[in-house]
Amino acid sequence: MNPFQYLLDQLVANANPIYAPAMKAYMKDHFDYFGVNAPTRKQIVKSFNSTYKLNVLEDDFWELIHLLWKDDHRESQYIAIDLMQSHAKKITADHLPFLETLIINKSWWDSVDGIAPAIVGEILRRSPEYRDAYIYRWMDSENIWLQRSTIIFQLKYGTATDWDLLCEAILKHDTSKEFFVRKAQGWALRQY
Repeated sequence: MNPFQYLLDQLVANANPIYAPAMKAYMKDHFDYFGVNAPTRKQIVKSFNSTYKLNVLEDDFWELIHLLWKDDHRESQYIAIDLMQSHAKKITADHLPFLETLIINKSWWDSVDGIAPAIVGEILRRSPEYRDAYIYRWMDSENIWLQRSTIIFQLKYGTATDWDLLCEAILKHDTSKEFFVRKAQGWALRQY
């Protein structure tokens, strides 16, 4: 069975129609849900990773991520993020353009918060020579999710956080009326 079909079958088998409407309502009706809770989803991913040995440096891994992102159910995007996070240390700067497309497609706080700190942040920590090209372009973007990403990508850096860059990202959109940009500003400051 192909990897995408395996994951889809697992989601359908574990779907809970009682949870699905509440999950959809929590996300302001932006996405459909199978009704699969996080612990069950994590178990699906764990089982998948032990069965399918995909290499993050090969196209089949990224094709799977692409198919999951295209699916109408939000749990598919969560699984894509879970898979990328489990291989984050192997994802390279070559994948930044693809990650950018994920940030700006099917965007909401949950997907952006799964990608920006754990995946983009990890790449830019290991490959700082790419940081400014992406972060400043995203900072100047009109896309609120790219703006949010510039504010939160250093969340896991701790004392290695570039304070000046964080301040610049926050101040660049200090007068923003966008709730999710403002929320990211407070989160990043508290985390730091």
